[in-house]
Amino acid sequence: MHNSIDSSSNSNTASASAGSARVLSIQSHVVSGYVGNRAATFPLQLLGHEVDVINTVQFSNHTGYNQFRGQRFPADHILDLFAGLQANQLDTGYTHLLAGYMGNSENVRAVETIARQLLQTNPGLQFVLDPVMGDEGALYVPRELVALYRDVLCPLASMVTPNQFEAELLTGITIGTLDDARSACNRLHELGVPNVVITSSELKSSKGTLHLVGSELNATSGEKHQFAITFPRLDGYFTGTGDFFAALTMARHASLVASYGGRLGALARACELATATQAGIMEATQRHQQATGIAVSDSLVRGTRPSGMVRGFELRIIPSQSLITSPTKSFAAEII
Repeated sequence: MHNSIDSSSNSNTASASAGSARVLSIQSHVVSGYVGNRAATFPLQLLGHEVDVINTVQFSNHTGYNQFRGQRFPADHILDLFAGLQANQLDTGYTHLLAGYMGNSENVRAVETIARQLLQTNPGLQFVLDPVMGDEGALYVPRELVALYRDVLCPLASMVTPNQFEAELLTGITIGTLDDARSACNRLHELGVPNVVITSSELKSSKGTLHLVGSELNATSGEKHQFAITFPRLDGYFTGTGDFFAALTMARHASLVASYGGRLGALARACELATATQAGIMEATQRHQQATGIAVSDSLVRGTRPSGMVRGFELRIIPSQSLITSPTKSFAAEII
C-alpha cells in the first residue's frame, strides 16, 4: 500500500530565507530561448539563491532550430574561468555546484576538477548533477560520456536528476515498473549518490501519465526514503524542461534541507514543489501554443521544423514566474 508523504505543514510559497545558497552553474547557454543556464538561473535567483555561471557552449539558440550559430567551449576555457574565480577568492563561498550539458569528455573532466577543488574548499558542498545525455531512446552526446558520468561524476555528486533514458544508461536497468525505477535509484545510491531523482518515467501500467521516482539515502544509517509522484503527460513538445526542473529541485531542496534537521523527507517535498511549478509552466506554454496557432507536427523531425514552431516550444518562464514562487498546482509524493 502506498502512503502519501505528509507535507501539509509546508506551504507552496517560497521561503528561501530558510536556506539561501550560492551556486556555481556549469552548463550550456543560448542567446534566445530557455535551455541550460538560461533555464536554470532565473528560477534559482527568484527562489532566493545567488548564481554564478560558466557556459560550456554559447549558441544563438538551441539546436532544435533549423540553424544555430556559436561556439562549443573547450575544457581549457572552462578551467581558465574557474581559475579566475580562484585568483580572486571568489570560489570560497559556493555551497552548491550545478552541472548540466557538457557535450564531450574533456568538459566532463573539467567539471570533475572543479568539483574536487570546491569540495576541498568546502567539504559540505552540494553537487547536483543533471547528466544530460539524451531522451526517449536517443543519445545526443558521445557514448563514452555514459561511463564518465557513471564512474567519475556520480561518486562526487550529492544529487542526480536523470530522465528515464539517462537513468537506464547509467544503471543498465530497463525501467518499465516502479520496482525497476526503485532498483535504478538503489544502483545510483551504490555509486555514491545520496539523493536520486528520476525525473520522468513512462511505465508499462500507465497511460497518459508520467512518474517521478525519487530516493533519499541516509548514508550513516542506511535508511532510505523512496517515493513517486504521478503527473499528467501533456500533448506537445517542450524544450528546456530537464534543465528547468533540475534547478527548481535544487533550489527547493537547498531551502528546505536545514528545516528537516537531518530527517529524511526534504527531497520528496522539494520534488513536490518543483513538479507543481513545472506542470503549471508547461500548461501555460501549451495554452500559448494553442492561442497562437502553433501546431506541433510529429511528422517533422528535429532540425526541419519551422523556426516559429520551435520558438513556441520554449517554456513560458517569465510570463509565468509567479508559478515559480507560488505554484497553484499540488502533487503528493507517495511512499513506495
